[in-house]
Amino acid sequence: MSDWSARVLASTELGEGPVASFAETDPRIEFVSGDAVAPAGAGPLVLLDAGTVLDPEALAWLTFALIRTGAGAVYADHDHGVADPGLRMLRADPVLFGTYDEALISEGIVPPVVALAAPVVDMGYGGAELRKRALLDVARGGRVAHVPRLLATQVSLPLIARTGRAEPEDARPGRLSPEVHSPAIRPTPTPRSDRIAVVIPTRDNAGLLGRAIDALRATARQPDRLDIVVVDNRSVKADTAALFDRLAADGAARVLRFDSPFNWSLASNMGAAASDAPLIVFINNDVEMLSTGWDDLVADGLSRPDVGAVGARLLYPDRTIQHAGIAFGFGPGGTEHEGRGVPAADPGPGRRYVVTHAVCALTGAFLAVRRSDFNQLGGFDAARLMVAHSDVDLCLRLRELGRVILYCPAIEAIHHEGATRGRNQTQAAIAWDEGERLDLLDRWGEALADDPGISPYWRRDDKPFELLREPTIREILKQIDRSASRHPWQVHRSAPT
Repeated sequence: MSDWSARVLASTELGEGPVASFAETDPRIEFVSGDAVAPAGAGPLVLLDAGTVLDPEALAWLTFALIRTGAGAVYADHDHGVADPGLRMLRADPVLFGTYDEALISEGIVPPVVALAAPVVDMGYGGAELRKRALLDVARGGRVAHVPRLLATQVSLPLIARTGRAEPEDARPGRLSPEVHSPAIRPTPTPRSDRIAVVIPTRDNAGLLGRAIDALRATARQPDRLDIVVVDNRSVKADTAALFDRLAADGAARVLRFDSPFNWSLASNMGAAASDAPLIVFINNDVEMLSTGWDDLVADGLSRPDVGAVGARLLYPDRTIQHAGIAFGFGPGGTEHEGRGVPAADPGPGRRYVVTHAVCALTGAFLAVRRSDFNQLGGFDAARLMVAHSDVDLCLRLRELGRVILYCPAIEAIHHEGATRGRNQTQAAIAWDEGERLDLLDRWGEALADDPGISPYWRRDDKPFELLREPTIREILKQIDRSASRHPWQVHRSAPT
C-alpha cells in the first residue's frame, strides 16, 4: 500500500538529526513540531510509536476494518523484536488483545498502532497517551474495532549496538528502544457511602467464617456500612454457635437460619432479601480479604452504569492464583478460571491477571452486584442451578442486559477453595455438577464457547493461554465485526429445542 504520508512528531533536536533526512529523499515524509494538528481530509490517520515496524499488510488490514465496520478507530496486535544479522528479526512475546475494553485502556494497556477514521486529532500529546486519549474519545461517541492479527513489531536496540558506548541521553524513553508502557497507577478509590450487604452462606466451619468476617471488617474503609448476613444452613457444632453469639453481641453480623437441604443459590437469595442495601456482595465463608478499602473499590466499580458485576483476584493459601476471572471456550467444561495455579507474581499474558478488565464471568466466591440489577433478574436460579454454575448464569444474564462483567485485581483475597461445600470427589457429586452444567449449556449454548475478550490466536481446547495457533480468516472477520458492535459483550440465549 503506497498511498500514504507520514508526519513525524519531532523535537527540534530530532528534526536536525540524520533521521530527518528521510524527508529530503521521500516527499511522503514530513517532520513537524509536537503541537501540530493532523491535516483534515487526508484519509485515515494511523498513530504509532517510534521503533514500531509495521507488517507489510498492516495498512491494508487497518483500512479494511475501518471500511468494513464503519468504526471510528481500529487497533491490532503486536509483538516484540530485535534485529539480528542472520535472521533479520527475532520476534517474541506477542501481545494479543480482545475486543475493545475501556478499563484495560484506562489502565495503560495501549496498542502501539491505532488507526482513526477521522484524521483531525489534537497532537498535543505523544506516544501511548495520544493513542489512549484517541481510543477513549472515539469509544465514547462511536465504535472501536480490533483486528486480531500481529500487524506490528516493537523493535528493541540491536544486540550488536549494545556493545557501543552509552550516552546519558540514550536513557531517554523512546530514543533507542520503544517506550515501555507500564499500566497506569491506580487512583485512590473515591470514598463512597453506599451501604453494602455482604451475604455469606455457611455450614459450621466457625474458624474460617470468623476469620472471613473479621478480615472483611478490618480491611473495609468504612466497616459500619457493611450489613453482613450469615445464612446458616443447619450448623450443629458448638464452636459455630459460640461464634454466632459473638457476632450478635458485637453487632458484626446477623445470622439467618436456613433449615433446608443445601442450595447455595436459594441461601444467597434469602440473604440478599434480608437486607435493603443498594449493593450486594456474595462471599464464601472461606474467603479472607487482603485488600484495604475493598468496599470503596466495589462501590467505584458498580458506580459505572454499564458494569453489572465486580469480582476479585483470589489466591490459594500458597499464594498461587485461584481466580482471575472466568474464560469461556476453554477446557472440557467450557468455563475455566483464568490463572489457576499460576504464581501470584506472574502478571499473565498482556498483564491481564493484574489489571482491571472485562471478563465473561466471575466466581460466586466473591461477586458484587447492584441490588436493582439482582432484583430485576430474580436473583440466582435456585430451581435449576442449586449448587454450582449459578454465578456464571447470573453473569450471563447481566450481559444479556448489556452490562459488562469487571474483574478488579485490586480487590485481592485468599480463598480456601472447597471449604464451604467441599470439592466434587464422589461419583454422585460429580454427576450432579455435570447435570447443572448441562442445564447451563441448554440455556446458553454457543455463548459458553465464545469469549470476546480473548484473541482467537489462543487455542481453545486446553487451559487458558497455554498454546497459540493461527486463526482462520472466518475467525478474524468474526472478531473484527463483533468488536465493532455497540455491545460486543452482550449474549443471547440458545433457541429452545
